[in-house]
Amino acid sequence: MKRNLKFCPNCGAERVPNERFCGDCGYDTQSVEPSQSPENRPIQTFSASSGMELWRRLGLLAGILVGLALFCYVTPAVVSLTAVDWEQEQAKELNSASGYVSEEDKRLSQLPLANYIQEKTDGKVTVVNNGEWLTLLTDVQLASHGQYERSAYGNRVSEEDKDPFWEAIGPVAVFFEPDEIPYTEWGLTQEDLDRSYISIDQDGQTAYFLLRYHDYSASVSAMSKPYTVAPDWLYHPYRKAGIAVLLLGLAAYIFLPRRKKEPEEIAYSTGSMLAGDLVALILLLPFYGLPFLINGGTVQAVSGFWIISAVMWFLALLCVLLFYYNAWYASYRITLTAESLSLITFRGVREYKWKDITEANFVTLRNPGWFRKLFLAMAFLSVMGGRTSTQPAGSALLAASAAYSGLEIQGTGGKPLYIWFTNQNGGVIINNFDKVLEAIEASGVRINRNMRSIEGFSMFM
Repeated sequence: MKRNLKFCPNCGAERVPNERFCGDCGYDTQSVEPSQSPENRPIQTFSASSGMELWRRLGLLAGILVGLALFCYVTPAVVSLTAVDWEQEQAKELNSASGYVSEEDKRLSQLPLANYIQEKTDGKVTVVNNGEWLTLLTDVQLASHGQYERSAYGNRVSEEDKDPFWEAIGPVAVFFEPDEIPYTEWGLTQEDLDRSYISIDQDGQTAYFLLRYHDYSASVSAMSKPYTVAPDWLYHPYRKAGIAVLLLGLAAYIFLPRRKKEPEEIAYSTGSMLAGDLVALILLLPFYGLPFLINGGTVQAVSGFWIISAVMWFLALLCVLLFYYNAWYASYRITLTAESLSLITFRGVREYKWKDITEANFVTLRNPGWFRKLFLAMAFLSVMGGRTSTQPAGSALLAASAAYSGLEIQGTGGKPLYIWFTNQNGGVIINNFDKVLEAIEASGVRINRNMRSIEGFSMFM
């Protein structure tokens, strides 16, 4: 039997009359039993794309949370190789910024070079196989002496050592990941700043190199890190991946399909939802990301000043809740029939029969008193602390003055239904909201238009 359903039973979209297949999702509407059709049960007809509002924001959140963690991640350790010019090192024994030269320094400067090397290395120099490591160490020597263009490892020198303003005096360190060279075989241990020496024969002359182990999990901490660190691509190995994940999250938010809204639909305006997401994003980024910056890295945010991280991440969690409720409001719409009022979101459908509704009241929602006092106290402490910024005072004023207008619907079911139809500045944010008032009056339910003030947060009411 041919059926002319008003709504698609698969996605809930309004259909063109006499068309068998849904124009939105292609579903065969003739395969539906009459008892299951939306025209028989109108409160069940909500678009499957409403759930996409949640997935869009989950994609953005995943991109931010994972992307920032990858972006700020610091590699646990690196090993550096530095060419050693022993003649230069011995000459520096007599150089002193203060002008004072100790007897020990004088003694070292007068030793034969072979004895000087023996004493400075404690006689612990590992002789490296010429054939296996000659090419690598030759390139290290070139980079260590500032010949970056001629060396395959010119990009492994610290940015600080390449800075012409802080031009290095003498050979500089060349950095490697620990698994790139057999540092344990060359006498180095996994202790921060542990050192060892190796030597290799180059064209009949012995070249020496200093090895150092840099344990960044120990030396990088809150607001502190070594002056000279590995180049950024080694120091932050997942930075590009973090940027890619951030962009993927943003792309998910932008390009995943939004729920289609009809001109006559009773729903929150798209502009108000975008504004809510923007506020949540602006708050989330500093609350989530600052612990990484303060502590010096992703792992350090947990192992360092973890109390600061815990407090700020708790605030970040509130921002995540804002995204969730923005998704709920973005999928929110009201449908009206002769028998009922229905609220439709990605969480499902809530139907309120007119016969079960006893009254409707206009209400004004303000932030709780404790919340307003908290912002006032923060502004007071800011002034007492000598801060000249007006931001804390502005936040306190906004928290104290914010008010949302809404409709409270009382019924026999116990807990009232609240529909918040203005923003904190009094602007109407639900399109076609007047239709709700007309339907309530047409059903015979009394509307009390005298505003009553209540306290709370709209997302929890």
